[in-house]
Amino acid sequence: SEIYALPDDITGEPVADKLARVRAELAARKAGLLVLSRLDDIAWITNLRGADISYNPVFEAYLAIERERAVCFTDRPLRSGVRDALGKAVEFRPYAQLREGLSETVARLRKASRNRTQPGRAGRDEPELGVWIDRDSTSEGIRLMLKGVPLVLDAPNPVVRLKAVKNPVEIQLSHEGHLKSGAAKVRSLSTLASWLAEGRKVSERQVADLLAEEYAKEAGFSDLSFNTIAAYGANGAIVHYGTPDAKTWLLPGGLLLLDSGIQVLGATTDDTRTVSIGEPTAEQRRRFTDVLRGHIRLALQVFPEGTTGQMLDPLARSPLWNEGADYGHGTGHGVGAFLNVHEGPQSISPRGTVPLEPGMIVSNEPGYYREGWGGIRLENLYVVEEALGLAPHPGGKRWLRLTPLTMIPFDLALLEAERMSAEEREWLSEYHGRVWELLAPRLAEPHVQWLRRACGQGG
Repeated sequence: SEIYALPDDITGEPVADKLARVRAELAARKAGLLVLSRLDDIAWITNLRGADISYNPVFEAYLAIERERAVCFTDRPLRSGVRDALGKAVEFRPYAQLREGLSETVARLRKASRNRTQPGRAGRDEPELGVWIDRDSTSEGIRLMLKGVPLVLDAPNPVVRLKAVKNPVEIQLSHEGHLKSGAAKVRSLSTLASWLAEGRKVSERQVADLLAEEYAKEAGFSDLSFNTIAAYGANGAIVHYGTPDAKTWLLPGGLLLLDSGIQVLGATTDDTRTVSIGEPTAEQRRRFTDVLRGHIRLALQVFPEGTTGQMLDPLARSPLWNEGADYGHGTGHGVGAFLNVHEGPQSISPRGTVPLEPGMIVSNEPGYYREGWGGIRLENLYVVEEALGLAPHPGGKRWLRLTPLTMIPFDLALLEAERMSAEEREWLSEYHGRVWELLAPRLAEPHVQWLRRACGQGG
């Protein structure tokens, strides 16, 4: 695929500034070279995108960042304007020249190290300039190419965290992208409801196709962010269900789990809603309510900076734990800005040891699954922001909160409101009020009336 450049008003930061921040990290660690293999890291720091990997706007390449130069090794064609957009910040060389290019870089590092350690020169006691290799994302082949050069192996590469903390432009575009995604999903759910009311026979595959058609109508749409999960009935118990089936029909009495998202200029979305097909059973309503209460408990939580996802994860599980139930996946993963739908280093899970920071985007997706019965998952994306108006933290830390990006109603037909606390009901009412306020102007009839009912707005 062609490589194309994103303008600064989409990325929020020029390439030169991103490289300067990475080089400051290199200097702090006495490293002279950073080799990037992970494609989303390369796309982020160069402000370039492609389409080499399904659902991910990345391109096949390696990137070598030195103190004074950066070289991208790729065979992908450059769309007109790419070189002008990058100026002298990044050079391009053929993919096959990676070994040769790294050999040249190693020679320069060794020469620089010899110059720095010559007798009589300032800094002669400083160690040799090393190579920073992220052990989690670098192949053995790259390590062998750099054999004989001191390595820095004690930390992930600095791009991982820099990319995870979104700037104000990325956050603004994420809000807008989620409104586009939300409007398309509402149109799809509204249309599905009308099809079922007419007695039309509808399959999982038709739901996924309908959703793809509605997504494609939104301005700036690029692609889905992953293969849509449209799982009916027992299929909903498969957490990462595969391709929706053209012969699995939505029959009354079951649940439809619909997990989907898009790549839209400047943003990546991911959300899950579970809806009832026909009249829900008492158990379906009870389990749905437990999952939703867990989602809301996490969404309500204010926490001090330094709090990890591991510390927050039990909040979403608490209502299920109290019912003797649980789910076998993490509660939340990081998400990119017009990049990968799964992004580190942050997560909300038993293994989430990275503190959440303002600007990070993370999912909140508790669930309930039972083989042969089906599944429930309720997922929003949130951005971590500073929580204002609270008493100062005794340790001087900032208070943080999760602000919703996703704007899609939850299925009120599956809710047992009497089992929710007043605070939980208030959060849901305010959330649905916000969904109505933001999405209604983007919709035409009959979708507006469907949204009004779905958000409990009367009429």
